[in-house]
Amino acid sequence: MPWVKGWRARILSPTCLSRWDNRPRSEGSERFSMPAAFDHPYLDLARMEMLRRCRLLPRGTAEGSFAGPHRSRFRGTAVEFADYRQYVPGDDIRLIDWKVVARADKYYIKLYEAERNLLSHLLIDSSGSMEYAGAVTRTESKLAYASRLAAALAYLVVDQGDQVGLSLCSDRLQDHLRAGAGWTHLAALVARLGQAKASGDTDLGHCMGEIFSRSSKRGVVVIFSDFLGIDESFWRGVDLFRRTHNDVLLFQVLHPEELELPELSVARFIDCEGSGGSFTAEVDVVRQSYAAAIKAHLDLVQAGAATRGCEYYLARTDFDPYPFLKSCLLGRVR
Repeated sequence: MPWVKGWRARILSPTCLSRWDNRPRSEGSERFSMPAAFDHPYLDLARMEMLRRCRLLPRGTAEGSFAGPHRSRFRGTAVEFADYRQYVPGDDIRLIDWKVVARADKYYIKLYEAERNLLSHLLIDSSGSMEYAGAVTRTESKLAYASRLAAALAYLVVDQGDQVGLSLCSDRLQDHLRAGAGWTHLAALVARLGQAKASGDTDLGHCMGEIFSRSSKRGVVVIFSDFLGIDESFWRGVDLFRRTHNDVLLFQVLHPEELELPELSVARFIDCEGSGGSFTAEVDVVRQSYAAAIKAHLDLVQAGAATRGCEYYLARTDFDPYPFLKSCLLGRVR
């Protein structure tokens, strides 16, 4: 249906109703050790505490460029000590350093040179339809909500000693930050999120091809989009990453009014991308056909993800982002 590609309803009648700390952490340091002086609208450090037990982990092996906490096919005979990290269920208990346990009263394991870090890349759709924030029930825009989720994920990745990159995409690659590690890198990434503007059409497939050409390591690719303007080129882009054994996570970010039309008598439906055309209709007249169209679209995206072994999550902009992200990460099967 013409209004499924990023519509914006407009009421026609009033009666229709810091600083960053780059010092290395000590052996017994807690997670989330970034100074509280850091402040950004997209990253609430106090609420990040509920994600304390969450990690973005690869399902397979990692291919990073420096020592990290993940299994690697490059594991060799090197035994040079690299770092510590907190024990998580499934780790080899023979690697626990009991001296550190005695001092910190927490379990920490030793990491060695042969272990590799995880590379994560966050891709955010910044096309025009991501500007939508509701006609009746106002929330933050889809782009802002996606950025909030991305900032939290980036924090987790950096905090676990891994690397993360960022791309903002519409019909072209609007911004690209190569994967890096450390709090200074995270500061730059979150700043890029804060500068993002929703505009232009959607061509995620083209952007994914360009990102893939710049990537030399496999890891985890996380895509945030409403997926309203995708076509076969998008799935070909997903296939590029899946064929090279990247984990791919799809977060479909939608406003609740896009899932179910609000209670209005008359509304104007505007194509936020493409031609920018619009039409006016009585909401109750189109409600049933719209519901069928959006359901078919959701089913299509979920089926495409399942066929390719991707993880799919529906992210409504009225969801509290932190418990939502916690449920997604704790529900993942390594």
